[in-house]
Amino acid sequence: MTALDSVASPRTSVSRRLAPLIGREARLLVRHPVLWPVPVVVAVTTSVETASGGRTAGYWYGTIFTVVAFFGPIFVLFSANLVASNARRNRAEEMLSVTPTTDTRRTWAMSLGVALPPAGAGAIGAGAMAVIDSGFNDIPPEDLLTAGQLAQLPFVLAGAGLLGVLAARWLPFAGGALITFVVATLGGVILFRRFDSGVWWMWWTTDSSFEGRAPGPGEPWLHVAYLAGLCACAAVAAVYRDRAQWPRLALVGVPVAAATLAFGWLQLP
Repeated sequence: MTALDSVASPRTSVSRRLAPLIGREARLLVRHPVLWPVPVVVAVTTSVETASGGRTAGYWYGTIFTVVAFFGPIFVLFSANLVASNARRNRAEEMLSVTPTTDTRRTWAMSLGVALPPAGAGAIGAGAMAVIDSGFNDIPPEDLLTAGQLAQLPFVLAGAGLLGVLAARWLPFAGGALITFVVATLGGVILFRRFDSGVWWMWWTTDSSFEGRAPGPGEPWLHVAYLAGLCACAAVAAVYRDRAQWPRLALVGVPVAAATLAFGWLQLP
């Protein structure tokens, strides 16, 4: 066995052990009952709502964006939190502590398993919007999203899932997800609206108005990197939650947070 093989072998072994755990968490999220109302909400909304000008390509373009960027994150956050707190709620944490997989690896697998399906759904939604845009010419130009803005959608959904995992790890009690949701919402409504460019520090898209405010100046692709950085911050904070892991949290988290803030700062006027 060569030196390269000896280095690659442990990494391959870790990946093989994590893959089933990631798949299990992803299945738990996709099958979670909290996500079941999503298609019902979409169907009822589109059937009841009276579309001005008819259900044109522009109508469906906006509907997909609303589902992905508005309704989707709410359902994903709460379902991800319930999946991440499943062991605690079922009093199975002691059983997990004696398994061969460490808590750190389980949390990494949980974070990836919770983030990947929503990110895939966001990518499908962005792809559907791009197809509608390329196939029809009746969408108002002011409603069209650029490639950079569409690329933000997977990270918005993935970030909601990771925020749910983060809440389950740092607020391990009933109502932790609700507190996270309320604080994030109030933070967006009250705190960030006090700054002209405060919308850029939110876990949001560069095209979305908020509380009647049009989005400020910014660079969509930089915001993609910023959203990816927020996802990484949430994952790192969730993985290194235990007090014994706090030195590693600082070692890994501080550079990630600094890079994320830099991507946000570069968007400010």
